[in-house]
Amino acid sequence: MNSKSLYIHIPFCISKCDYCDFFSISKQGCISDSYITALKNEISWYCSYYNIDSFRTIYIGGGTPSLLSATQLQSLLLFLNPKMNDCKEFTIEMNPETVTEEKLSVAKDFGITRLSVGIQSFNENALKAVHRHYSVFDIKKALDYIKRQWDGSLNLDVIAGLPSQNSIEFISSLQKVLEYEPDHISMYALTVEDGTPFAKRIENGELWVSDIADEQWLLGKDKLHAYGFKQYEVSNFCKAGKESLHNMTYWQQQDYIGCGSGATGSIYAFGKDECGLRWTNANDIEKYVKFWTNHDISSVMKTCELPRSEEILPVSVEEEEFFIMGLRTVLGVSSREYKKRFFHLAPYYGDIQVRMNPIRSKVEAHDAKNGDVFYSVSSSSFNFLNSILINLL
Repeated sequence: MNSKSLYIHIPFCISKCDYCDFFSISKQGCISDSYITALKNEISWYCSYYNIDSFRTIYIGGGTPSLLSATQLQSLLLFLNPKMNDCKEFTIEMNPETVTEEKLSVAKDFGITRLSVGIQSFNENALKAVHRHYSVFDIKKALDYIKRQWDGSLNLDVIAGLPSQNSIEFISSLQKVLEYEPDHISMYALTVEDGTPFAKRIENGELWVSDIADEQWLLGKDKLHAYGFKQYEVSNFCKAGKESLHNMTYWQQQDYIGCGSGATGSIYAFGKDECGLRWTNANDIEKYVKFWTNHDISSVMKTCELPRSEEILPVSVEEEEFFIMGLRTVLGVSSREYKKRFFHLAPYYGDIQVRMNPIRSKVEAHDAKNGDVFYSVSSSSFNFLNSILINLL
């Protein structure tokens, strides 16, 4: 069976938040059905081109996927159903103001197993400071719906260091998040991304201190540990056995198909004398929809003039990304997997101990149950991961 992961991008939001640098556009009103049709056609093309029998994980992200109507969501899920026989996890992102009992019912009844809800904060001033387009009332209403109706996995997103939120208020907000008993929490420290409205605010003199964001994040980490959450990746914490399988696809360099305007996909070439491929679909939604609704699938197979940019992944890039992604996780990188993927090219690539020498004092070796040896950044150095990777690469 040829199984890969699938990412579906819904690039629409009610409005853009000040700190966000992901591709999305503000959308008032309904999402066009033509976008759903384009998604279905693109997914069908990739299934045919790569002979995909099933999707091992599926993730619908954005943007705000919960802007889809219940009817559109059901239509998309019914389309995906024939490829879901081997699906281990199916996640959809939702924002509080667009959660409805009807959409939760559709998600539950048609195969979605995991919700990821962008809470960010239970502090009203913090939400307003970055122009989140919902209130604390909306958050509580959405989470009450979920608590009554949802019996699958639940991730809640929170952000440390938001303006107008001190450390005491951040921990108070996190406490309220924990009261809804999620099994997974993604906790990020706010960063200033070039070109965003928040970056422009800082340039114009608004006071914001990154050290405070880091301080809040560390306090949050201690809080999560006290509630039984384990950190398994730089920004992700979970109860036992509740790691995000789809995100592990990225961190472990497994193949994934990216569909939708602005989506990225990667097909690796480990163990082969060829290069991998990464593509990013056009950010022009009109161009994307026009292509995938006006072209017959068989003709696309022949011409392959897809609305996307492409990046060839030589082994040197794949090898660097092996460490960039793998060392983000607490488990770290596998010596067995490293040798399997890279030794056929040159003996140097097969010896992970030699490769890790530049950062040897910052990593720890630990044995897995199957006899494999993993290398991970030590707990005392984990907060300095970026500088460690610079020294390695």
